Amino acid sequence: MDNALAYLNGKKTPSDTFMRIFRIICAVVVFLGAIISMDAAWALADITMGLMCLINLPCCAALSGVAVKALRDYERQKKEGKNPQFHAADIGLDEADVEFWK
Repeated sequence: MDNALAYLNGKKTPSDTFMRIFRIICAVVVFLGAIISMDAAWALADITMGLMCLINLPCCAALSGVAVKALRDYERQKKEGKNPQFHAADIGLDEADVEFWK
């Protein structure tokens, strides 16, 4: 959880105070989830899943061009009999922007 928050915060580790408050909120949410009725829990889960879809669908559409280029590069390498390896420059990406794929 700390790494995910650091990534979302521009690779800066969140302060100890923020993390303490965040963990308390998480514990409260888990506790409330344990004491509410099953119908309310499922309804809340359905609502949050729907919200995640609304966030993820535009992101998937925005990234689909990169994914298709990567797939075509992979297929091209397979046809050439190579063991496919990803190189960002082959699909028009800057190597510095994809350090997590190294």
